[in-house]
Amino acid sequence: MDSSKFSTFFGNVPTFTIPGRTFPVETLFSKNPVEDYVDSAVKQALQIHLQPPSGDILIFMPGQEDIEVTCEVLAERLGEIDNAPELSILPIYSQLPSDLQAKIFQRSPDGIRKCVVATNIAETSLTVDGIIFVIDSGYCKLKVYNPRIGMDALQIYPISQANANQRSGRAGRTGPGQAFRLYTERQYKDELLITTVPEIQRTNLANTVLLLKSLGYKTYFSSTSWTHHHRITY
Repeated sequence: MDSSKFSTFFGNVPTFTIPGRTFPVETLFSKNPVEDYVDSAVKQALQIHLQPPSGDILIFMPGQEDIEVTCEVLAERLGEIDNAPELSILPIYSQLPSDLQAKIFQRSPDGIRKCVVATNIAETSLTVDGIIFVIDSGYCKLKVYNPRIGMDALQIYPISQANANQRSGRAGRTGPGQAFRLYTERQYKDELLITTVPEIQRTNLANTVLLLKSLGYKTYFSSTSWTHHHRITY
């Protein structure tokens, strides 16, 4: 959240910063741009799993399809490795049944590493204890208005720097950790937005405005408060 914008909007009110208790996280960038983030995430997860340090793994993927493919490929490649230690692979996304979602919070049996493959629901909405390693694909799904079809649609976009930092911080909740970013440091600095574009600036507000009208509120919008495709006068 950009607290300065809220402070300015409410008349330059004071802001208070209350830091949380986090452990140091080592951030590691990809040396070269990644073409297939699913394949790269699987390779990175296997590399972590086959090394001695203990600790669970959290992989960030854009959506359900990528999560399911990542889980399948990871299990398949792990099965091809002789004498590979057991890995508990658990998906988490909003459409997953609640009983399966609950599995990610259960402690794994001794000696079995847990690998959670999640959407950005695991950035802020929930915390999984024991995560030491984070693998960040660098993408997420956002609801964006498509003027060609006149509808909102979920599309895959690069995350923002704020998202990236939030994801990396998930590795330092219970102890020192490592965050593996599947994009280069130059991409992080030059290509990622500092913060995510607010939803009010990228989705169709017609339903919201009509709801307010139906509730009896008087709505006034100037052209500067709408994105370029919203040219509506009430």
